[in-house]
Amino acid sequence: MEAGRLCVEDLGSDNIEIDEHYALRWKEAPVQYKRGYKFRMRVADATGEIPVTFWGGKDETSVREAYNALRVNSMVRLVGSTGTWNEHVVININPDKGGMAEPAGEGDYDPDDFVPRTAKDVGEMFSAIMSYAESIEEPHIRSVLLSMLSDGQTSELLKRSPASVSYHCGWVGGLLEHTLNVVKVCDSLSRLYDGLDRDLLLAGAILHDIGKVSCYDVGSTISESADGRMVGHIAIGAGMVGRACDALPDFPPVLRMKLVHMVLASHGAPEKGSPVLPSIPEAAALNHADEIDATVERFVHARKSGGSDDTFTYDPHLRTKVFML
Repeated sequence: MEAGRLCVEDLGSDNIEIDEHYALRWKEAPVQYKRGYKFRMRVADATGEIPVTFWGGKDETSVREAYNALRVNSMVRLVGSTGTWNEHVVININPDKGGMAEPAGEGDYDPDDFVPRTAKDVGEMFSAIMSYAESIEEPHIRSVLLSMLSDGQTSELLKRSPASVSYHCGWVGGLLEHTLNVVKVCDSLSRLYDGLDRDLLLAGAILHDIGKVSCYDVGSTISESADGRMVGHIAIGAGMVGRACDALPDFPPVLRMKLVHMVLASHGAPEKGSPVLPSIPEAAALNHADEIDATVERFVHARKSGGSDDTFTYDPHLRTKVFML
């Protein structure tokens, strides 16, 4: 992180004067308020994300010009100060007081300051997943796993892809981190319940989010790709697994169906993104293992991001207050 830079994690109180660069994650079209026109944004760097409000005057045209000049997933320069709204620190930009929101110039920032990265060793995590794949005894399952993980493009994307934009493991290497966590949970479940097929369960854990290698663009910020938005990681992943099975000679049709089902049912219900409900115990176990890792990681993240003097911190993704003491 560039020395002297005012990071999002440093903005923990009111009345901090800001003249800094951030990545623009989201913006909302201008609306009228009692003193003129305003628009809202969210900006981020490698340390976190924070809401921003641009408090414009009564000249709607100038406010819309400022809004239109800013592109989501690009870098912006903000001049303003922090305040508190609904118990959360925000950035307020008031042009009448010298506030500014404008596109950042190239060379004004270090791109590495704006994309968070896993704190864990990527090579070690990938090797651990390969070890789990090699431990599988069923030859067809082991073959399809090793063929997919040995593909250079897929393995490199798996190592650097996030698991989400911001919900859980939203950092470079986050997909690998989340996948390994789910594999470890599923391995424990396979020892706890004798009726579970360990080989099928671990394969599902390794492959359940494989479609996410095509779902995110990583630049100065992490954003959803066109494939991620229009197709989705579950459909993409199911297609990848099906094609990998078809590429191997004499792959058992029922086993192919089960592996594809593990991906399709991994979110557990249609309202959560899965087109089918789990129909085998391994799919049910995988769904809960996936949910455990995503939810626990989000709680841990919420607790780390709260203020040191807070009793509770509200997390918008969990939609609850997390106890800090």
